[in-house]
Amino acid sequence: MRRRAEELEKVLAYPHERLGEVLPRMDRAALQIIIVVDEERRLLGTITDGDVRRVLLRGCNLEVPVAEVMNGKPRALPAGASLEAARRLILEHSIRHVPLVDAAGRVVDLLLWVDLFERRWAKRDEQVIIMAGGKGTRLDPFTKILPKPMIPLGDKPIVEVIMDRFYEQGFAEFILTLGYKAEVVRLYFTEDGGRPYRVAFVEEDEPLGTAGSLGLLKEMVRGTFVVTNCDVILELDCESLLEYHRKHGFHLTLVGALKEFAIPYGVLRVEDGRLQSLEEKPNFHLLVNAGLYVVEPDVLALVSGRDFIHMTELIGLARGRGYRVGVYPHHGRWFDIGQWEEYRQSLKLLEGR
Repeated sequence: MRRRAEELEKVLAYPHERLGEVLPRMDRAALQIIIVVDEERRLLGTITDGDVRRVLLRGCNLEVPVAEVMNGKPRALPAGASLEAARRLILEHSIRHVPLVDAAGRVVDLLLWVDLFERRWAKRDEQVIIMAGGKGTRLDPFTKILPKPMIPLGDKPIVEVIMDRFYEQGFAEFILTLGYKAEVVRLYFTEDGGRPYRVAFVEEDEPLGTAGSLGLLKEMVRGTFVVTNCDVILELDCESLLEYHRKHGFHLTLVGALKEFAIPYGVLRVEDGRLQSLEEKPNFHLLVNAGLYVVEPDVLALVSGRDFIHMTELIGLARGRGYRVGVYPHHGRWFDIGQWEEYRQSLKLLEGR
């Protein structure tokens, strides 16, 4: 079960490195951990998804040194420890990663939760609502022929790729809100495709915005549910997202995706007409709305199912009425396939994956 040397190398970092430097390595390795070591490769600490999330919630400062973010007292085991010892450590301390170190404290291997326990996703009760009624004007002229949910991604339409990924994590009940070219989507899903999950539909009589059709679901949802746009794919652990939502008692949780924006100009900082600094072509990291939400049924009281309303307006209404609205920071891969250039890049990345 020894992890390949090159795979382990990708998740090593030094304490002086900036968090923004190591996050891309963490995402590419897809192991949800960074192991912080000294020049001799001795274990100093670890950074997990939860540590990154706490930094992002404090304000997205990715210039912070790794040493200030890491857990400086990580749980580890000596190289050669039994798998049973690793299982006990993971269960006793509710951790998902166990670095293995030699007699000098140097990192020689890494065990993951999935290495030690066969991962079987339990069937989830939450329904997934896919907002699939928009015209997809950013993908024009393709969407003059096909509705956006049916645009192919590999050998399947986008919406089915999204559903398959949710199903892999235990979700088995989907409701599609339809509008533009609804009959094309219905026809595709009424054919016998041997799908292992259930698909239901609601249809707008007229456009209701990005949130209005949620009002048509009041008699269909049973409890906490997930809402997603039909043009986004996130490599996200939904179990962690739902635990976060419930732990904080939120009525509505947005997934905030970390996105880097490059400014192609020199940015001036001015005070009282005097130049304070000049930063050439800086990069900024911001949390942006990823188009994925966890929602409690109470929120549906704010939408009639007849009036046009966008999700941004619904979120503002919820906050104004005293509902607890939270943000779950996500720093992993995020595919926004609602416009041509993003669609092309997504095809390349997904094919590579």
